[in-house]
Amino acid sequence: MTWQHPFDKKTITSRFATTARRTSPHRGLDYAPGANALIKSVTAGRVELIQWSDCLGWVMVQSSASGKYYVGYSHLSCARHGENCKGKAIGCKTPFKSLKKGQRIKLSQPVGRVGNTGECSRGAHLHLTLSTSLKGVFYGKVIDPEKFIDKQQVQICKTCKQEIKK
Repeated sequence: MTWQHPFDKKTITSRFATTARRTSPHRGLDYAPGANALIKSVTAGRVELIQWSDCLGWVMVQSSASGKYYVGYSHLSCARHGENCKGKAIGCKTPFKSLKKGQRIKLSQPVGRVGNTGECSRGAHLHLTLSTSLKGVFYGKVIDPEKFIDKQQVQICKTCKQEIKK
């Protein structure tokens, strides 16, 4: 398997394009497995960006191994300050101490912890986004991560003739 969900799908709390309690359609997929839960990478690739966003809090973006896709992990807990992190102003340099820009990551490798950082967060959760461009993770066209990951798993399973348990 080359793609997977970071958590069990039962922890999804807000799906892609949902408009309930929103002024615009949701641009990602939210998982709420519990505060500080360890987030597993959804695919192998490389760390492209680690930064603070006033809205999304701590964000880590990775490219896929093929370089065709970019995955954004948002509202991450700060490695140094936990939920009290407000970005670089108080000295937090990364949402996960062991990750650095340019570093290769493997499928299922820990990439951060579920947090509640950023002004747009309403509780501890992971906001996962998927795009075909780095800029797209924040501003451009995004893809439904749930449908994409499910499709990748089904394609792989058809190839290897194994059933997938969802």
